Amino acid sequence: MELEAASAQRSTWQYDEPSPGAERFISETFDSYQQQARLLIPDQERAAPLFVVGGARSDFTRLNPLLYRLQALGIGSLTANLSGHSQASEPGAFEPSLRTNREEALRFHRHIAARCQTVIGHSLGASIALKLAAQQPAVDKLILICPAVYPDSAHDAPFGPAFTAAISKPYGFLDCDSFEFLRQFHGRVLLVMGEFDGLNSQTHGQGAGTSAGTLWLAGAQRYSPIPEEVTRSLLKSVPPPNLQCLLLSNCDHGVAAHLRSAPLVADQVAQTVAEFIFDAS
Repeated sequence: MELEAASAQRSTWQYDEPSPGAERFISETFDSYQQQARLLIPDQERAAPLFVVGGARSDFTRLNPLLYRLQALGIGSLTANLSGHSQASEPGAFEPSLRTNREEALRFHRHIAARCQTVIGHSLGASIALKLAAQQPAVDKLILICPAVYPDSAHDAPFGPAFTAAISKPYGFLDCDSFEFLRQFHGRVLLVMGEFDGLNSQTHGQGAGTSAGTLWLAGAQRYSPIPEEVTRSLLKSVPPPNLQCLLLSNCDHGVAAHLRSAPLVADQVAQTVAEFIFDAS
């Protein structure tokens, strides 16, 4: 693993903030482009490094409010920029898709695969994280943050209108083998959700098996793109003894933004995540 001390892409990051420990960078060359990942290294390591798959329109800095706190607690992480989601990932692959992102993620994951036991998936990244974990027997902990699950057929659709059409069919997400993977998964799962995400679509004037979308609730505009049925299907797929849930009050799908604006909440979430990782049961 060749580690770089600096990133030439730093000016394109969404959040250029000092980390509480060392940071190094890994570059990978694909067919016609390069992508980069950031490795956060704690001063005193207390657990093997995590592999993190970020959400749509995210680069590897979006989850800083969580990942920096975990680094300070002794837990490092490797997060990659994936094609189609941020300025830092440009120019990236031509017509990228979830399959493209999965192939990119797998390439970066191999750098820590020998030690990595925990994978984090954030929003769209959760759909990739689930596919990745299914190919990695060493992974025994999954942390799914406001997770999205898409039909298997959507993984080949290029981002844009084709992808939107592929994920818009009511209940289409049920046609995904990740639920079966979770039913057979012998590890543990931590589900982190905002209380205003995964809302019942019919209650808010939308069709069944779809998302509630953007709405006004409890005095603020809320964004709930995850269908309630996705969350329920995830909960049903994980054996209860292996499942832990963390519900964030006054938070919608924007968990990363919520942690950034509420440092005390971010402290508590990071502590819960760290305890989940440290728990050897």
